[in-house]
Amino acid sequence: MKNRALLALALAMTSVGTTLVALPPPAAAAQRQHAPLRISQVTAVDDRSIDITFNTTLGPDILQFTAANPAYAGQFVKISGGALDGRPVAQIAGTTVRPVDTPGHRTLRVVLGPGVTLDAGTYELWFDGGADTLGDLFFRSADGRALPGTSTTPVGFAGTADDAAPARIASARRLDTRTVEVTFATTVWSGVPTGAYTGADITLTGGDAVSRPVYVESVPGTAQRVYRLYFGADLAASYRLALAPALRLTTNAGQTTTEVAADVTGGGGAYEPPRITGAEVADTGDRIQIRFSRRIASVGALPVKETRTGVSGTNVTAAQVRALLRFSGLRATSGRDAAEALRDDAAYFSDASTLVVKLDDPLKPGSRGTVALVEGALKDVTGTAGTTAAVPVQAPRHPRPPGSGFNPHGPDYLKVNTRATTVFQRYDHRVSDDGVSVRRDGVADRVSGQTIKTIEVDTKYLKAVFAPEYGGRLVSMIYKPTGNDLFYTNPVGTPYGFSSAAPGTPGNSPFYQNWLMVWGGVFPTLTEAEHGKFWNVPWDYSIKQENGRFALTITKTDDVDYPYKPSRYVYGATGLKTSVTYTIDARRPTLDMTVGIENPGAEDRRFEYWTCTTLAPGAPSDQGSPTMSVVSPVKTIYRDPGYRWMESVEEPAGPAGSGLLKLDKLNQMSNWTRDGIAYGQDLATLPQGDWWGVINHENNEGVIRVGDNKKTPGMKFWEWGQNNSFDTNVYTKGNSARPYIELWAGASPKFFTPAVLKAGQTLSWTETYLPTMDLGGVTNANANGAAEVKVDASGTVTGRLFATAIGKRLRATLVDASTGATLDSETFTGSPDTAVRLGGTVEPGVQARLILTEGDTTLLTAESGL
Repeated sequence: MKNRALLALALAMTSVGTTLVALPPPAAAAQRQHAPLRISQVTAVDDRSIDITFNTTLGPDILQFTAANPAYAGQFVKISGGALDGRPVAQIAGTTVRPVDTPGHRTLRVVLGPGVTLDAGTYELWFDGGADTLGDLFFRSADGRALPGTSTTPVGFAGTADDAAPARIASARRLDTRTVEVTFATTVWSGVPTGAYTGADITLTGGDAVSRPVYVESVPGTAQRVYRLYFGADLAASYRLALAPALRLTTNAGQTTTEVAADVTGGGGAYEPPRITGAEVADTGDRIQIRFSRRIASVGALPVKETRTGVSGTNVTAAQVRALLRFSGLRATSGRDAAEALRDDAAYFSDASTLVVKLDDPLKPGSRGTVALVEGALKDVTGTAGTTAAVPVQAPRHPRPPGSGFNPHGPDYLKVNTRATTVFQRYDHRVSDDGVSVRRDGVADRVSGQTIKTIEVDTKYLKAVFAPEYGGRLVSMIYKPTGNDLFYTNPVGTPYGFSSAAPGTPGNSPFYQNWLMVWGGVFPTLTEAEHGKFWNVPWDYSIKQENGRFALTITKTDDVDYPYKPSRYVYGATGLKTSVTYTIDARRPTLDMTVGIENPGAEDRRFEYWTCTTLAPGAPSDQGSPTMSVVSPVKTIYRDPGYRWMESVEEPAGPAGSGLLKLDKLNQMSNWTRDGIAYGQDLATLPQGDWWGVINHENNEGVIRVGDNKKTPGMKFWEWGQNNSFDTNVYTKGNSARPYIELWAGASPKFFTPAVLKAGQTLSWTETYLPTMDLGGVTNANANGAAEVKVDASGTVTGRLFATAIGKRLRATLVDASTGATLDSETFTGSPDTAVRLGGTVEPGVQARLILTEGDTTLLTAESGL
């Protein structure tokens, strides 16, 4: 999973909505070398552009930054000679500095703005960081070496008077009967669409026949010059390829406003249908990675999603895997055939040509077998069905269980560091004269680190980081048995959501302060909707530590009434006093967040309170999984009126126009085709309704929030959309789309719908955040754990239970819900990484109940079918 996440982070766009550049992931363990990064060569490509080539692969930060923000590096590049006077090239209007997608990822290209050209004379180029060291400005190599100091020695190069050329096709040739490879004469910075294609601006004409590609692929390492076009039907020998002016193909010379065309030369044989090219069993023995020769578009009726940067995340059930693959000779350690040992959430596509299959039991060590496609079970992007040839599979002879260094038998402990700090990398910005807002023109083309005081709490099970001085938030909560975070923290913050109203007048931003910047974690928002008034300001706080328990209490009194707030924020300065106490017990892998809201005044007050969570379990803090799904008791959602696209994904759950939809597909992140807001319905009245959370299906790690949903009946969904989340370069200025799922718990049912606190009244409740392991879904949860119970149409019952009483002697019992008869039971010791599995049968239509007990005390019950 980590390799996939790093690759996704390293994929950067050279221009919005157009060509992609595949950048290398960071080194697994970057070690600084004695030899610094240096410029090895400077070359004039034409009279408008200069390539700066370094002695080694550039780091992903500078590659991503320059791809996302072509204005950035030009602030520090200076050129003298000819018409260039040694000032930063960013001061030349229209000049950009971008990475070139060469195999070594060692080159940045300066493209001069209109009206400035090179001649055949001599020039010098150097980097100048001013008061900043160049390494701190992200000019580093992939292995951590930096351009030394604040400036570099000028490097001489010869200019050229050769004109920069507009887009032109150097060659177009048929690779096979469904694939045409197009090579441009020079780098095309933007204009060629990639991924699934449904447009009409790329045509292949032969006689009276006109064909359009169904998929466009950028070939990595070709300096954005080579593309492959895939067609949905076989091609004949003679065609003319035309790219319409509407594409606006952009080279060093600028945009092309005319058609770009070329004859397609023949060649290649028949198009080969998709097949399995290899299958490898993981060292742990419980996963099989299956690689296909083509990008897969569908498995039966299941579409295989793919973002423009190649990330998939499509989840595949056990039934779908059995309809797709045939396993032969492979048996799990339990003796079951591999097809019968599949998990219920049996597989996922990490990308459109790689399927990862998950088993409940590892394969027998050293066992051999084959895996083959079922005939016609899948189709690739051209619509071609797969072949059935089998490939060999061998389990490792000495499987290695996953290890994180966690010792479940070690002593409980509690360590607190009240003098810790963390650095939030974010775009430099200037707060406006009103002391609150930020405007678009107040955001610079630079990123720097904001050092924030934090409190770190370390136990055997958790490492939690709090930032009371930045919105009173819980920034991070790492579950030590895996080393992964439950929450998301933004690696690069950028202000967005600005008002366009004149300064000194009420704003029209979506947000109270007329701007926002995502950081992440869990934090209280009050007393207005959205992110409220206090998301980025210090809260008063106090710490208490005794008997292995840590408590951080943060407080805020709402005395703010910002005069330039947008008109929909109407509650004013409510005078409400809010306290939030975060509590960690060294003996448990959970965290409690107790919220109290007091109205000390003599009048009833309208207000909103929401706990905002940015959830991305099972991954490092600044990453998320495309396989994530929401788990909750909610069966119906209300889509916000601004997001009618949801109606094309979900079935209606109410009258036309009501906005009510079933929650069936939108629980999976991969089905969010764009950003959106929805609200879970009936949470306060649902049986087993006091919880919700997110599960990462790459490793079946999850996070659950347990609360009192009679007091917090609001459940708001926000996601950026699968494509936005995984295609957005984190250095893109003004775009905060990131790979997490944002769920909110509210004292009112939806945004801009107030709750009321009577004079003298206090409203309080406790939210518990806990990790889950080895679960693909959840039926019910509380602070003691989470369980999933399912009964299929035949009456077969399966149950899984993860308990937070790690190391305690517990008992799980599965019973027939109608009679109470025991179906299965197991006495076990609470495990930090494994769920207990139970099974049985009931009469068709009857439900089952799973019960967790410790001695005579019932800790959790979960019943199917509610």
